[in-house]
Amino acid sequence: MNWKSLTNLQTWQDFGKEIIWEAFSPQKNDLPLSWPINNEKLDDITILWPNQYYWPPMHIWVTPLLHGFQKFVNVRIARIPQTYTHVVLFYLIMNGKKYAIAIDMFDKFESINEECRNESFLYFKMQYNIDGYPFSNVIPGGFVSHDEAYHYLPHIRKIRDKNDFLSDVYGRFGTEFAQDQRGKAVSLLSKQKDFRFDGGLNKVRYSRFLREVAGSKICIDIFGNGDFCFRLVDYLAVGTCVISIKHRTAFNAPLVDREHIVYMKDDLSDLISLCNFYLKNDEERERISRNSRGFFDKYLHREQLAAYYLYKFFEKIKTL
Repeated sequence: MNWKSLTNLQTWQDFGKEIIWEAFSPQKNDLPLSWPINNEKLDDITILWPNQYYWPPMHIWVTPLLHGFQKFVNVRIARIPQTYTHVVLFYLIMNGKKYAIAIDMFDKFESINEECRNESFLYFKMQYNIDGYPFSNVIPGGFVSHDEAYHYLPHIRKIRDKNDFLSDVYGRFGTEFAQDQRGKAVSLLSKQKDFRFDGGLNKVRYSRFLREVAGSKICIDIFGNGDFCFRLVDYLAVGTCVISIKHRTAFNAPLVDREHIVYMKDDLSDLISLCNFYLKNDEERERISRNSRGFFDKYLHREQLAAYYLYKFFEKIKTL
């Protein structure tokens, strides 16, 4: 336990906000499904979900999906051997037949677990190569926000919608991955004198991070070990103007430059100029912010992702 953090007044303030947000968090989701699924068919489906994972922290990636599935179909927790690194394997049962479904969350988009792919009816790859793969059962797996974000988002979005900004540009990164690129970005942003930059190469409590995002006009995404990360999806979920290096991976729907996100050059040479442009052009910046939130709500919300996975299953069944 980090005893030092417990003596920090800011930490206790964060605790207090989290307790209130969780206690008064609306759970109803009225979003229309982007992938319509037949409710009658859903009655015929049971999902067997593993009671443990190959690597315990994998729950961070798949718990949102589990909770999404529970909105639509019967889910039973079962002992399912998990023998593949970076992959969670579960089963979907329909009309008495069992289908193996894999979720690959490995950071390297070049990598596919061939043995698991051969065993799987569908193989959802979260870091999906934008150029695709030569296998019909390998499809984009989307990406997730932290499951706890769903308690905080209604309150965080209210903060964002006030447009009462504390920062012009924001970027907070860990140093476990992409130290050079992230360090370069923070250095460039810290040294310029055109606008206020907040963040740096240190982490804060998750709820505070979300509040900082909501209080910033522009947020910077520098990916780490994998092209997609929780930070990016959190940005989209809050609804902010994101400036990022172009991803080599694809979501389950196209993330469009200058529509949902702003891509900069890989060498960061236009980072400052892009920040200046979108700080001066409020209407364009806020249009992208609204679109980024809309993208999350349409495609990356946990219930949308669960509906997408089920839709792809029904689509695959039709080809048999």
